[in-house]
Amino acid sequence: MLSLTSWIRILCITALCSSFFGCGKANNSAPALSASGSHPANWVTAHRAAYRQTPDQCRECHGLDLKGGITKVDCFYQGDTGACHVKAHGPREKILAAPLTDPTVHGAVAKQDLTVCKGCHGTSGGAGSNPRFNVSIGSLVTGCEASACHKPNMAHPTPWQTHNLAGNQANACALCHGATFGGGVGPACSSCHAQLVAGTIPAVGQCSSCHGNPPNGTTAPNIAGSHSVHLALPALAGNCSVCHTGGGSGAATHGSALTVAIAAAVKANSGAAAFNGTTCANVSCHGGQASPAWGSSLNVATSCTSCHQSGTTENISYHSGQHTFHVGQGIICSDCHDMSNDAAHFANVTTKVFETQPSTTLRSFINYNATNQSCMVTTPTPQGVQFTGCHTGTRSWLQIVQP
Repeated sequence: MLSLTSWIRILCITALCSSFFGCGKANNSAPALSASGSHPANWVTAHRAAYRQTPDQCRECHGLDLKGGITKVDCFYQGDTGACHVKAHGPREKILAAPLTDPTVHGAVAKQDLTVCKGCHGTSGGAGSNPRFNVSIGSLVTGCEASACHKPNMAHPTPWQTHNLAGNQANACALCHGATFGGGVGPACSSCHAQLVAGTIPAVGQCSSCHGNPPNGTTAPNIAGSHSVHLALPALAGNCSVCHTGGGSGAATHGSALTVAIAAAVKANSGAAAFNGTTCANVSCHGGQASPAWGSSLNVATSCTSCHQSGTTENISYHSGQHTFHVGQGIICSDCHDMSNDAAHFANVTTKVFETQPSTTLRSFINYNATNQSCMVTTPTPQGVQFTGCHTGTRSWLQIVQP
């Protein structure tokens, strides 16, 4: 008859054998073991691919945390030399560049997908969990936060102007900015992207997440100003870069008044284009003249001299034939030119030349002969057109003929 001590010993041996059998039996997801309970001879290199393919198979014997389990073999060996996973860096499900001690390397990896870093270096939890990246790394007891690179709940620099380049934003950004990006330890995305729909990610180049299209409000970053008038012009529709060159999403100046940088394409002949916060200067779309104050109005059908001046400095100056003579006789531009067709008038304001020949805008009662360069006014003129001292009959456009 066996003693109580013998029975306890038998039960312990049976349980231990059953445990190893659980790791090695063929119908189990764990890798097969030899009769002595060892992995195959090539397991040092082969286990890497096996772990990445099915990481849970390793946990059946080495524990859910891979720190020993029934095998007492810790994958997170805490020494500095002579171990498989040296310096406490455990097995990873994703192959990473090395050495990760180089900030130019691990920073780039983190930006690709922060959730990869969180798997080992951050506390558990999904979207909105506000994880701390303070899991111990070797001698760094508080992990990433101990390195003086990362403050508590600060997985990236702030402000992070190029955050739009982050990878896996739907999951990575949601960790700290909330499941619907409504805020957590990180601010709500809508605090900057004022027009953003809850739960959506701002798309690169999609200005409408912060601004109306065109901007239509009274406070930054959605101030209406004269945006609607300019964006209604064919060449400017959706082309914010004409006035905001290099100031788009991710730029260092984005979100400040310095985002106004006028493209070289609209530089006037008179000098460098500039904006002083109120008016534009030296832009070809305003004939090189100071523009009206931003947010004010301009009657483009009658305020011709706000852009067109006599002379040859700018390409849209009026200087051919007898323009100066006629203006001196009290005749205004709209007496002869019909500027009610904005599509023709502003065919492309980003160039320095006329896309629409001015002669094609002459009113119907003015007969202009381009071959002879002469014109004749049909009388009577329409109601509302007041000519002073106008000639009758055909006159040369190039030579003054006294009445």
